[in-house]
Amino acid sequence: MSVATENHFANLIMDNYALAYIASRMKQMGYENYSFEPYVAVLDNDKLVFDIQGQNEYYYLISKELTYGMEILADNNFLPVWDYHSYMELLGVHEFTGQIHITIPMNSGQQVFEFIRVIPNY
Repeated sequence: MSVATENHFANLIMDNYALAYIASRMKQMGYENYSFEPYVAVLDNDKLVFDIQGQNEYYYLISKELTYGMEILADNNFLPVWDYHSYMELLGVHEFTGQIHITIPMNSGQQVFEFIRVIPNY
């Protein structure tokens, strides 16, 4: 199996895992119906901070590469990225809701944060 094929396979597994995890979380929280879409936040040396108003929505971080020293702070979660994250194959899926505040360190270059945005149908 080539490296490109292995990466595609790993991404497919992660995507399926994320969707199954989201379906499980929505069921646990009592949401029978919901919609979801991709959501991307891009930060760089000119924009070190990004805020999301995520009330009544859930954001699931699915990015696989995160910059050392970046942080995501939300009403329900706090994710600081330190050295050990770079050694993990799959970072997993992290849930954020409410006020979501993303920061990256100065001179870290461009960082793309990929989320799945989930909106419960009330």
